[in-house]
Amino acid sequence: MLKKSLIVFTLISFIFLSVLLGCKNEKKSQTASFTVQNQADGIPLKMRSLSAETKDYLDGKNILIVLGYGYNDDSQIESITKTLEENFGVESEDNPALISLFIYPRDFIVAGKERISSLADRIEDKNLAGMIILGAPEGMHIALSKIQDKNENGVIPYPVFTFFSQDDVLGTESTSDFVLDYAHKTNTIEGEVTDFIPDFDVSKILVNSVSAMMELREPIKADASLSTFVKNLLEQDRTLVHYVDGETGLQSINHFVFE
Repeated sequence: MLKKSLIVFTLISFIFLSVLLGCKNEKKSQTASFTVQNQADGIPLKMRSLSAETKDYLDGKNILIVLGYGYNDDSQIESITKTLEENFGVESEDNPALISLFIYPRDFIVAGKERISSLADRIEDKNLAGMIILGAPEGMHIALSKIQDKNENGVIPYPVFTFFSQDDVLGTESTSDFVLDYAHKTNTIEGEVTDFIPDFDVSKILVNSVSAMMELREPIKADASLSTFVKNLLEQDRTLVHYVDGETGLQSINHFVFE
């Protein structure tokens, strides 16, 4: 009888410890930060052949992507998320990954109102390796300037790429490494930006941009080589020109338009 009691007690103790350890491990996995090494199972395509140096650099970091106007409907979100998940992994509550995806306006609601200005607070605890903004809403440049102010020398220490912005032109240029827009073939560039771009897959430029950011380590300099860098992100044979302000006739050094 005593022997049976000991066996039963041992079994109960073993089950209790297994459940307890399982709960601890589950809790730990939900709060773990992203590391390249924790992607042993189902490694995304672009994460499979990283150098040891790049893996060390990316550990604990995210690349933030904000989907704004023209890219925040359900079909676009689904398509873009699928591409990013396959290539890099997309962060969720219980799944650390390289890409942190924000959707405007749903992820920027404060006290029942849309507040793009809350971006600085949303990323305060993140260690970013870069930021990509598609269809920036009005006021995005103000949110980025707040991030600039929080950093040493007033400079964001990682690359910021802005595509198809709906925000103030000069403000966007001053807070981004570069700005890229699309224009119809017309005598004037300004005012011709559109959400519809024939024969264009935004997922490709996103994949190319994230891949570039994984290697950059710092913001891109606005020099003569910048246009070549941006054109390579497009991948397709496109005509790329500097943006020219319609009122002043001045050419921007880091703002481009393609056809």
